[in-house]
Amino acid sequence: MNMLKSFVKLNWDIDIKIFAQCQGYRTENQKGFFKKCADYYKSWDSICNIYRHAMACELMWPYIISTENLSVEDYLIWAQNQTDATYQLKYEQIFYYLQAIINFRTGVRTNRFLLKMAARRTFAPIWSARRHPIYRLIEITDEEQMLRLHPEVYTVIEQKSVISRSGFTNQHQGLDAILKEINKTIKSLIPPIPTQRHWEIAARSCTKFMKLRATFFETIGYSNNESYGPRSCPNFTTESFRFRVQIRKAKFLSPNNVDNIFQSMNGEYILSEEMKRFSEIAREKRIEFIKVTLIEKRTPKTWQPIPITQEEANVLRSETALTRSQIISIISSLIPSLNNSDQLRFKGFTNKTRDELIVILQEVRDLLAGNNLHEEM
Repeated sequence: MNMLKSFVKLNWDIDIKIFAQCQGYRTENQKGFFKKCADYYKSWDSICNIYRHAMACELMWPYIISTENLSVEDYLIWAQNQTDATYQLKYEQIFYYLQAIINFRTGVRTNRFLLKMAARRTFAPIWSARRHPIYRLIEITDEEQMLRLHPEVYTVIEQKSVISRSGFTNQHQGLDAILKEINKTIKSLIPPIPTQRHWEIAARSCTKFMKLRATFFETIGYSNNESYGPRSCPNFTTESFRFRVQIRKAKFLSPNNVDNIFQSMNGEYILSEEMKRFSEIAREKRIEFIKVTLIEKRTPKTWQPIPITQEEANVLRSETALTRSQIISIISSLIPSLNNSDQLRFKGFTNKTRDELIVILQEVRDLLAGNNLHEEM
């Protein structure tokens, strides 16, 4: 879920905002709902089915119309040889990172541990590319723990990290997802304003209550229509074509067009030069974070996300020219948004040097990004 959400946010200003409008999300609140992936199933269907299908087709279309003898191997070579920055960016975003999200979910649902781990590592640079301090740390910490485990424990995790409660081989779930479902079930057994006693009774007797409810429903002839079989997926060809029309109208993926500008699909934003080397820079940031955190055992110094737009890049560059008093002013405006415990950490920050203040400013922003993430979750 968080992988999908981060992918949407990364590509929002580039083209997904236009895609959301094609899907019928018109108002700012509706777009915000889409951007946060508030409804997981709708988001999955929209991004991993409709959006992916449309973008993949349009990425392959220039190759199809320019080549007679088509093959997968030849397309991969052709795509790597394209010099258009927009085409290269969307090629890696769709076929590397979005595909990694799909592979990760497939690995979980079918209990294919190696596929899941490979997908995580493919997607990992995005955690270092943007403001994802929590998941950036979780990812490398988990990797370190897996390397240190005894072989017997590693084997158990490899085989039992996901479980199928329904018995279907393609419906495995992570333990966190199962706990979430159990918690949801327990919440259905307690009053709207529960006490600790209510929680204890519901948790201890959850299984008995569910059996009692099932027996009662059967007695009164109530049918629970919930199905544990595979979900049916509606045909998304029409919606995909609708977005493909917009892509072609904007000439967004036209590698042979010499007049292409490295900009968002609707021309609203000029994309930053850093986005032309997104994966390269993201991997470098991840490697640097691993060295600092796991080898040198210290807090990373000033860290900046890869800017998506040129406007964002200009803002980040301007911060390097800020005076000490200006940095103090920015930090002072951000600290009240932190919780009380975090605010205490930065008590007396006005006595720090300019370099130390830049580090503090980044830490405050990382904390705010983490708090916003928890609120969305």
